Amino acid sequence: MAKAKTYITMIRAQVKADHNGKVPEHLDLTIRNYANALEMRDTLQTEITKDGATITEVGSMGQQVTRQHPLMPALYQWETLVQKYAKDLGGTAAKAAAKPDTPDDNKAKNALNEFIDGING
Repeated sequence: MAKAKTYITMIRAQVKADHNGKVPEHLDLTIRNYANALEMRDTLQTEITKDGATITEVGSMGQQVTRQHPLMPALYQWETLVQKYAKDLGGTAAKAAAKPDTPDDNKAKNALNEFIDGING
């Protein structure tokens, strides 16, 4: 929990800078959840780093079997949650993907507009 408090102060300072020196009340719960998610992610990363990303076990026939660390899926879930909270607080540059304009589309539109303008006189 001590690490979460450190994260809370850091996140609040960032949000305060983004909102002209004030932290909106409606963001308090999101800030706490974000800090707790960061702490849990760090705990999982430490555990996985200590044990290694893969674990070698003995299979049913006596052979060596290399498996992914059992905490890796949980780490992925926490990473996703951390990213969501960061996006909710405006801490990332993430934005909705937009379809880029292609030159072919513009040419087709311009040709159609020229044709219509020619008909209208």
